[in-house]
Amino acid sequence: MISLQRPPVPASLNTPAMQQYVADCAAYAAACAAAPDPATVPLPAKPGSYRGSDVLQAFDTYFFSKCYLTEQWHGSSYEMDVDHFVPVNQNPALKFDWNNLFPAAHKANMMRPRQWPAGGLLDPCQDNVERRLEATIGPLGRDPFFEAADPADQAAQNTADLLNLLHNGRIGDEASRLNTKHLRVAIAKQYHAVTQAILRFQQAQLSGNPQRLANAKRELRTLLSRQLPFTQLMRSMDPVVEYVPVDLLD
Repeated sequence: MISLQRPPVPASLNTPAMQQYVADCAAYAAACAAAPDPATVPLPAKPGSYRGSDVLQAFDTYFFSKCYLTEQWHGSSYEMDVDHFVPVNQNPALKFDWNNLFPAAHKANMMRPRQWPAGGLLDPCQDNVERRLEATIGPLGRDPFFEAADPADQAAQNTADLLNLLHNGRIGDEASRLNTKHLRVAIAKQYHAVTQAILRFQQAQLSGNPQRLANAKRELRTLLSRQLPFTQLMRSMDPVVEYVPVDLLD
């Protein structure tokens, strides 16, 4: 998971009908609290869709067409779900709230628990997730793992637990493990590409050929950029930490 910069609210989410919906949700919550049977209180009318083309285009540009949880690249946000960071069943007023919407791979969205955890989760648009979460990856790009940098940071621990679930499946559940295998295969493939690029970079440094070195730097800068898949995991690799100059990381 990486930190993200959210752009201004897309026009499709900033209409008078959307603003009225937020007010209607507040009135609905108050009516449910006062009603003998909350099920009899009519739900607010939906003002439209949160999957407008301007929303998805913003995800492409600013979230790099990647799942905000796993950093799996999809090429287009049109291929992904729109995930509600705070589940709608916890707060219906956030259903069309731009700050609550993120692009998520369908499998990740389906596996994510719908109950908001005590202590919350890290919001990559508001929290410094790259400092509060530590990522590690095993030899050959296997066994991705996340943990809180500070064990007392409950939101970070909750987020790490969620990321470990999405990357590795449920402990002791073979079906869940197999359901997440595609992600680990993609991570291992990217790991191999970065490893080979580091070797070419080291060889270029020894060659004394400026053009060869420039090409090797460009390749590494691209593979480790925030726009490519699995940025946090790739940057956690020992060879990256040891051999890649920090000026190649955006």
